Amino acid sequence: MSRRSILISVLMVVFAALVSLALLLPGCAAKVRVETGERIVCTYGEVTTDTIHTIEVPAADAGKYKVVRETVICPRHKLLESLYAEAQAAIVSGDMTTARAKLAEVVKLEPQFRNAQQQIDAIDAGKTPLLDTGLLKPSSSSSSTTSPGSATTPGDSTSAPGKEPVGPVASLSHWVPAVLPGYAAAPIVADVFTLTRQYKPAPGTPTDALVVVVEQYKDATAAKNAIKHDLGSSYSANSETLTVNGRSVYFGTDWHRFAIAAWNESGVLVVIEGSSKTGDPAALKSHLTSLVTLITK
Repeated sequence: MSRRSILISVLMVVFAALVSLALLLPGCAAKVRVETGERIVCTYGEVTTDTIHTIEVPAADAGKYKVVRETVICPRHKLLESLYAEAQAAIVSGDMTTARAKLAEVVKLEPQFRNAQQQIDAIDAGKTPLLDTGLLKPSSSSSSTTSPGSATTPGDSTSAPGKEPVGPVASLSHWVPAVLPGYAAAPIVADVFTLTRQYKPAPGTPTDALVVVVEQYKDATAAKNAIKHDLGSSYSANSETLTVNGRSVYFGTDWHRFAIAAWNESGVLVVIEGSSKTGDPAALKSHLTSLVTLITK
């Protein structure tokens, strides 16, 4: 064999060895580009968190990376919805002083929130503002986790005011009964995971406005935390935990006019809020408790 042939043979062996070594080294494996991270958007359209980015990883590890997309109500808009709902309840009861005060807090935080400014203008003009029956902004509150190349499409579970809810949220409708002794029920207002129903009190009831809100949480712990941290903060006066039909029911007031009875039904948060006709919300405890008993029969 010639020296040239020997040299070529040696180079081929070396090349084969290098190829084999490259296949064994993880860093030299075939790579793909994948997206990873999370994007959290408020139901009102604001992006609160966006860490989605593209990275290059070994093809065999691509399945370990995913993108989490979630839609939630951010704390600021939760507060705005609560204040706005209280304003609507005050309008129903004819208490324009409280209604205007609540609306003013809303406008201070977000001038363009729903119909708050228009309602203030009506009150200032000596008129009764047009009630906004859509207390919660209809929007997707679902969360989803997707891997690269896949996507999820949430079902349309919304319903317009005055129509019976459809989709998964319909299973919550028994918590907002169409018949509640002493009250005339308004149509249900629904979004993806929440139902709201206002009730007009009959003469002789201790309330001048009543609303029941039902919200689906991801689990019982989340619902309990909502009672403890959110409702417990807004209705911290006269707070007490009662046992009604085997449920642990939180009672609390805002000191001024409103009282609530709230409990967790395996991840479903049910809240009854009443406005005191006499301005003594603590006195509503027995009345709201009796309503809890009726609803949980």
